[in-house]
Amino acid sequence: MGTKQASILLGISRQRLLVLLAQGRVKGAKKNGRFWEIPVSRSGMPRIIPARRGPKGIWRKQQSTKPKMIHVNQSKIKGNFGKPPEQLEPVLSVKDGERNDYGYDLYIPGPCQIVYRPYQPADCGAHLWINTYEPVQFIDTQSNPATARQPSKQIYI
Repeated sequence: MGTKQASILLGISRQRLLVLLAQGRVKGAKKNGRFWEIPVSRSGMPRIIPARRGPKGIWRKQQSTKPKMIHVNQSKIKGNFGKPPEQLEPVLSVKDGERNDYGYDLYIPGPCQIVYRPYQPADCGAHLWINTYEPVQFIDTQSNPATARQPSKQIYI
């Protein structure tokens, strides 16, 4: 497995994974030319060796069993009407447990399910949302045409 797939599974940035690889903290990882080969355990996750000092690592140790909820906030869309681009508020939110991330453009690389429940809304009050188990990625978190095509923040399972 490469660094991109491993970082998505672990829920950390690719740059942080590269630091862990350079420190020799990814169990069984080998560098082949310019690329890293990262093995996975039986659970399908790369194994990270914890450090002896400092804060505890925040990487994921197993894959998530609950789907992420992607919600388009209708009130923010209405509130953005007539505002200049630098004052627009993000209308997309990705809810993953207690975590809630916001952005403008979102990429879903795999299968997803659109859920409509008019008589049984979600906890946030939404009647329509998208569920996915796949790692999603915000393409643009600042409504900026210069960054709109560059991945700026990754959201993981």
